[in-house]
Amino acid sequence: MTTRIRITRQEIDAYKREILEETVLVTIRDAAAVLQVSESTVRRRIDEGRIPVYGENGRESHGLRILASELRAYVRSIRLTVNDD
Repeated sequence: MTTRIRITRQEIDAYKREILEETVLVTIRDAAAVLQVSESTVRRRIDEGRIPVYGENGRESHGLRILASELRAYVRSIRLTVNDD
């Protein structure tokens, strides 16, 4: 006997968003636009280890990318810090 599970459209959309965030890589320029800061500020956060990156090593490399999910986690950590003050 097969059990059928009902899945709502909202659950499917949430799952799609979750998968995208785990696989989408954004550039430093895109991250700066999302955070509304300069690219040099994003690079400083990378150098501080606050935002993990993937790609070629080196500060001047244009191949660095940030996972969308990790950028979201960074934004959440900022919000928690601001709200704790």
